[in-house]
Amino acid sequence: MKKLPHFLLFLQLFIFSVKSSPCKELYDLESAAQNFVLETKKIEIPGYPHAFNPGIIRWQGRLLMSFRIIADSKQSFNTEIGLIFLDENFCPVGKPQLLNLRDEYSISPCRAEDARLITLDDRLYMVYDDNIEFKISKGGFRIYVAEIYYDGEHFIADPIECLKSFENESRNVREKSWVPFEYQGNLLLAYSLLPHLIFYPRLDGTGICDTVASTESSISWRWGILRGGTPGLIEKEGYLAFFHSSIEMATVHSSGKKMAHYFIGAYLFSHQPPFAILKISPEPIIGKNFYKGTHYKPYWKPIRCVFPCGYISDDKHIWLTYGRDDHEAWVVKLDKKGLLQSLVSCSPGI
Repeated sequence: MKKLPHFLLFLQLFIFSVKSSPCKELYDLESAAQNFVLETKKIEIPGYPHAFNPGIIRWQGRLLMSFRIIADSKQSFNTEIGLIFLDENFCPVGKPQLLNLRDEYSISPCRAEDARLITLDDRLYMVYDDNIEFKISKGGFRIYVAEIYYDGEHFIADPIECLKSFENESRNVREKSWVPFEYQGNLLLAYSLLPHLIFYPRLDGTGICDTVASTESSISWRWGILRGGTPGLIEKEGYLAFFHSSIEMATVHSSGKKMAHYFIGAYLFSHQPPFAILKISPEPIIGKNFYKGTHYKPYWKPIRCVFPCGYISDDKHIWLTYGRDDHEAWVVKLDKKGLLQSLVSCSPGI
């Protein structure tokens, strides 16, 4: 039988996923893997077999990876962030270290999630979400920025600042997955993709973010709400970043049960203000072992998840790190030219 073009296959998957009655035929998402997705590799972290959602950066000539662990399986909100160096084959070097992200007076456990790593003039920063309040609430989860120091043996997060004052801030919204990028030596953060709302965190201890820009783009994406993923890094064509989304659907990977399936896509946005989104993936990026493999008892709800947190690149390739099903850390190698050629233009506006 002739293989469907990628877009038509994904469109068919979407149509089946929103039908009220179960579909008779279940689809293998990995059958739609693109040619520019070259290989995948699981990253094993010593002492933390279920570490997930890894970020990555090349810093001071070495690969540094962040990761997340569930500190207490009975309290899934109790999570911690660790750091470890990797060699060029993405194998851990030395011992991993969990960061101390609480001061001596805190009475709440660590709930830090999903670090993104970024440098400003070779100073290393980590952007993550956390809830330091004793009682868990949507409004308690906010974005934090920490500068990370390394003394040759230990990583130290100091200072740590909560971003708590920004446009449309609400105690009814749990904040997560803001997209960091560097512009003229300053840290900027994309609060959302639609609109592409950009904040400048003052990082002066006030927790204030100033709105820099907001643009709308004509984007067609049928696989859930666009949400942040990796930092945006400068390429010739613009800042390149990877996002995630999710929809409820039934596939062979969920054994026919309807549950949340997560997807990864890429997008380019302008080098200059107002940082409008220029191009985007027309369909999810799929690779071998994204959805096939071991499935675990869920911490919060059944999912089939790939979750991008960081990437590095050279002239020919991109290495994207992602978490799988909240239990594993992976890296996928992409052909850069093929990926960029796969993106489709948007119609940016102000």
